[in-house]
Amino acid sequence: MRLIGKKVDLRPIQEEDLPELIRWGRNRELQHFMDGEYPKDLGEAHQWLRQAEADRQTKLLAIVTKEDRLIGDIELVHISWRRRECELRIRIGEEEDRNRGHGADAIRTLLLYAFSSLHLERVYLRVYSFNKRAIRCYTKCGFRKEGRLRRQNDREHEIILMEVLRSQCLPSSANPAV
Repeated sequence: MRLIGKKVDLRPIQEEDLPELIRWGRNRELQHFMDGEYPKDLGEAHQWLRQAEADRQTKLLAIVTKEDRLIGDIELVHISWRRRECELRIRIGEEEDRNRGHGADAIRTLLLYAFSSLHLERVYLRVYSFNKRAIRCYTKCGFRKEGRLRRQNDREHEIILMEVLRSQCLPSSANPAV
């Protein structure tokens, strides 16, 4: 499966992508903005990829330029087929690939797939309140702030919950009558 965007394409992660993903997982700047654990070596990375491929509640994809250069990864996780919703996560690996519209294009491309092909109704995400660049990107892609998760005495690491609904994202002609 390859999803075609305007600036980037989304394709399955391949074994040759793993060293770059491991390197990004070790990057302290990226770790500051990301919540979660990433593989630390090739053994963990192979296991992580196999688990993601076998999991019906996960869609894990590489973000690549039109020249097929890996620049990030994006995933739908915690897919609930019953509630027709999931969580979105994205990471652009290198600073020089950020602020160029690649992330927004990857998100829009994956949202179209989530709503049109997977028939989901809601996609949500979590983002740290200090990550202003990501919040602007998510807002541009149609996400709206829905709530906050606070840690006692830790306002810097407050988490903002955002969501976008199928009805807000797709034209009404793309929404089949229920």
